[in-house]
Amino acid sequence: MEKAIAVEGLYKVYHPKRADKVIAVDHITFDGHFGEILGILGPNGSGKTSTIKSIASIIDFEEGRIEVMGQDNRRRRKQIVQHIGAVLEGSRNVYWTMSPLENMIYFAGLKGMSKRDVQERVDKYIELLNLEEVAHKQVRSFSKGMQQKVAIACALIADPRIVLLDEPTLGLDVETSRKMQTFIKEIAKEQRHIMITSHDMRFIEKTCSRVIIMKKGKLIADDSVKNLNQFFRKQAFKLTVRNHLNTPLLKEMEACCEFRIESHEGFTELFLIFNDSQALYSVFDILRKYNIELLGVDVIKDDLEDIFLKLINGYLTNNGEERQ
Repeated sequence: MEKAIAVEGLYKVYHPKRADKVIAVDHITFDGHFGEILGILGPNGSGKTSTIKSIASIIDFEEGRIEVMGQDNRRRRKQIVQHIGAVLEGSRNVYWTMSPLENMIYFAGLKGMSKRDVQERVDKYIELLNLEEVAHKQVRSFSKGMQQKVAIACALIADPRIVLLDEPTLGLDVETSRKMQTFIKEIAKEQRHIMITSHDMRFIEKTCSRVIIMKKGKLIADDSVKNLNQFFRKQAFKLTVRNHLNTPLLKEMEACCEFRIESHEGFTELFLIFNDSQALYSVFDILRKYNIELLGVDVIKDDLEDIFLKLINGYLTNNGEERQ
């Protein structure tokens, strides 16, 4: 596929001269291609938004190089931004006192399009995003989902080849989020490059063809959704047991599952990953064999993303220790 974006050694720091400087993006390298929906997945603070803003030339960066359609985005910023449509931090790129129609015409004008040239595209997105009934109403009266639709329409109105969407489902209900997923897939068929940042693993899984995973500014995985799907199918449990675990017990558990341990004063937490939840009973048998008192069993949901990231990055070793 034709390369749309090339990011090499991107390094972004906030407050670089202060003692409490924040390294937002830590020397990451990756490419994006036309016809591809690329997801950037990670928890809050992982560097997703700083990466996408750097690509869009909205913020500067300390080190590295970004090429958009073969051009350096620092040296050729004016030319590059004509090819980029972006929705950043929700729907802040629209004017609240203007209607969807007025917003689209305005943003098309910024890209050099006349009202006559843009009319067909305005009609297309009003219909595609179901904005007919609110086309002439002020955006400030809209729900979060409707505002997000207008923001995306404004980003696409000048027919950009590269579309950057930062948390496009933020604040959306389930139904609207699903419609957004369908819409993004439709516009991807027009041989654009679409990049989506999100902390929502499920939306990324359903929408993107390829996923980059970031944590604490670092790129820790870059692979197709097909290859990563095995991790979404795993089940995670947390077992709390009294006291600490000995080496022979941990050796036996290696044959049952992937795991990590967190030792505390007087108790230990076991974080277990299974392809088949029935394997949990094998762990129970091992604990009984070594007379380990089980204090609690929890199905992990909220913490699954963190464990998922550790598995992808190889931080989780077979003996349950974390590798730094």
